[in-house]
Amino acid sequence: MMNIPLTFEVLLYLNSYYFGLFSVCEICMNIVKYVNRNGDIDRFETDFSILTSVCVIEIFRVILAQRGNLTEKKWTVFLALLLTIPSAAGVIYLIFLQTEVLRFEYILCTIQLSMELMEIGTGILVLLPFCKTPQYY
Repeated sequence: MMNIPLTFEVLLYLNSYYFGLFSVCEICMNIVKYVNRNGDIDRFETDFSILTSVCVIEIFRVILAQRGNLTEKKWTVFLALLLTIPSAAGVIYLIFLQTEVLRFEYILCTIQLSMELMEIGTGILVLLPFCKTPQYY
């Protein structure tokens, strides 16, 4: 039998480290794209503000989900799952609607989006009552 809360916690742990790499690479790539466009700020402000909001939302989401999973508080896990929606929407913007998308950026965003989708699946299973961790006395 698979321990769903443990699987959810492992995914959150991996995402916490991967997201650090993701955000640093995305910020650096956006700065390089801005410099290569010779200061063309038309869509740069929108792209960078969406990237910043994705970073803030993702940090709160991972912290909330980890605390909710460890304390077995279902409402914090549910809130973290709700925060996944704007985070995933921001990553989808970075993949498809951004002004200029680099191949490396596309790969990083695809991995981030797949990790978020896996977390949604295991997070829903954590919320279900029949997937509760058995109590041994």
